[in-house]
Amino acid sequence: MENFRKLSVYLFFLLLISCEKEQNYPSINISGSVRHVSEFGAQDGTIDLEVTGGVSPFSFLWSNNDTTEDLLNVAAGNYFVNVYDSRNQTATDTFEVTQPVPDSLVVVFSFSNPTETGAADGIIDVEIEGGYPPYTFLWNTGATTKNLEGLAAGTYVFTVTDSFGQILTDSVKLTEMLIDIDGNTYTIHKIGDQQWMGENLRVTHAPAGSPIEGYAYNNDTALAVKYGRLYTWDAAMNGSTQEGAQGICPCGWHIPTDKEFKQLEMHLGMTQAEADMTNTWRGSPAGTLLKAGGDSGYEAQMSGKRSPGGIFSTMGTMEYMWTSTEYGSSSAWRRCLQTGSSAVGRWNTFSKSYSFSVRCIKNED
Repeated sequence: MENFRKLSVYLFFLLLISCEKEQNYPSINISGSVRHVSEFGAQDGTIDLEVTGGVSPFSFLWSNNDTTEDLLNVAAGNYFVNVYDSRNQTATDTFEVTQPVPDSLVVVFSFSNPTETGAADGIIDVEIEGGYPPYTFLWNTGATTKNLEGLAAGTYVFTVTDSFGQILTDSVKLTEMLIDIDGNTYTIHKIGDQQWMGENLRVTHAPAGSPIEGYAYNNDTALAVKYGRLYTWDAAMNGSTQEGAQGICPCGWHIPTDKEFKQLEMHLGMTQAEADMTNTWRGSPAGTLLKAGGDSGYEAQMSGKRSPGGIFSTMGTMEYMWTSTEYGSSSAWRRCLQTGSSAVGRWNTFSKSYSFSVRCIKNED
């Protein structure tokens, strides 16, 4: 009887063990909430995990080798987790932590052009907006500084890279430019030993800021960009009668004298005897060299004239240029170019009340 009782107890425990083995435990379910990164490049993201089902206690293994239930202070990215329960059941899930779009890099240039033809005194200053410092810089010159100085005319290509690998390339072009009081810009050309404006003056204010009288051809202001404006001698000289006066030219520049025009012409091949000839065409091919398409850089556009009566004429066929050298009290020396002539005219016959073009020449140092 005793043996039967022992056998019954043994069989009961075997039955319990068998039932336990056959029991189906609830599967592991994973859910979670994500707090995304607050700004680009930050590491303040979180994943708050919630596990249901399974048989506790649970253990965790994240793709970043973290073994905590929740992830704290993580960067943007994809994270997967393996969850194990006490019965060796396993479940896996993946969570994405995102971040805002990065602040774009922006480059702002401020610069000073070379002061004259052939000079190497230009400056480029750079301001970086957006992106993420520290930055690295590279110029097409090989320089790795942010700013450049001692520059000649040319195109300068700038590349900036931020700490997250964003790259921006931009360029700035330095030119040999002159700016008048109105903000108009003019190219500068070195012809021989002289520095000349590459376009006719089109300013509407004197250097001190007062308005001046000048005329766009046919009163069409759109023509002034290419052809410049036409001025009486008194307006061009800004009331002065001094040879070589600044007149309405930008500071550091002046209305060329008759002698300075002769120097230009002789540099282009005219003899002294030809340069001194009066009221005639002389010195071929200097006229061709001074016109648009010539090799001198002067690029005269054949801007025409305005008579004292207000009549505009000869645009496209003639160019008249004042000098600052008077011829008596009522007239002044001028230069003339004509489409049909390869010479340069030197005359003193028109009154100062005619309106002609003005080219400024730089003062000697």
